[in-house]
Amino acid sequence: MRSSIAVAAFAAGALAVPFNNEKRGIVHTAYDVVYVTDIVTVTNGYGPPAEPTSSSSSAPAPQHYGHHNNWHPSVAYTTIVQQPETTPAAKPSTSTTPTYEAPATYAAPTTEAAPSSTKAATGAAPSGYNDLVVYHHNLHRANHSCPDVEWSDDLYSSALEIAQSCVYAHNTEVQGGGYGQNIAAGVEPANISAIITDLFYNGEEPYFASEYGKDNPDMTNFEKWGHFSQIVWKGTTHVACATQHCPGGLANVGSGVSPYFTVCNYKSPGNYAGEYAANVPAPKGEPTAQWNYGGSS
Repeated sequence: MRSSIAVAAFAAGALAVPFNNEKRGIVHTAYDVVYVTDIVTVTNGYGPPAEPTSSSSSAPAPQHYGHHNNWHPSVAYTTIVQQPETTPAAKPSTSTTPTYEAPATYAAPTTEAAPSSTKAATGAAPSGYNDLVVYHHNLHRANHSCPDVEWSDDLYSSALEIAQSCVYAHNTEVQGGGYGQNIAAGVEPANISAIITDLFYNGEEPYFASEYGKDNPDMTNFEKWGHFSQIVWKGTTHVACATQHCPGGLANVGSGVSPYFTVCNYKSPGNYAGEYAANVPAPKGEPTAQWNYGGSS
């Protein structure tokens, strides 16, 4: 008997300007029902916007693209993104109209500490959660001629802290921030490959097919490919994910979503305006992975 799971997911990078909302249809893979909700790209941790001065001649820092959407059929949708500040992000309101609050520019970070990391053995079959996370990212990155990412213990620590909150919402300020973020709900840790490979890569890469080679792709369908572009973003060097079971319930998800909360953090974050051509190369056409409930191939 086939199992049915409901998946909710969104990505977080840095928000510069809002784009059009478009609903994304239900994605069917090896399971019966997949709901994709709350696709958000918000990276905090870069500090407040720099104050313009008449004497300043420095060029503005690269902007990130951001988009919000929510189309869970049983939940009235609302998404709110706050400007990067030291206070916690506001919880979603009950309004059914998406709201955007985006600064025009972000101050560039002055320094970026290298996260502590470990690297899976080359050619070794994935044998655990950490290995599966790295393996499935690098499988797709290799197909796009992008270098491997490594597992980061620092990113894992922040991802685990967020997942253990059992509040389904982006949070890119924990432990200093400065990372991109994908989150998902409803998938057990043994099936982390379902999120990375089937939902975020196989389900989204085709929507980017006409945008390869463009520094600034058409953002109309950003919510349909924004997770994919973060996964293969050439400038990203480290990743870590954490999946937490929330037996007391996972806040901010529908009643049909199993209470498992997955957070994946990325450093450096992707989806910078003007940098897509250099960071999201066209695929080489190598075979991709397929996911089956209870495992992956």
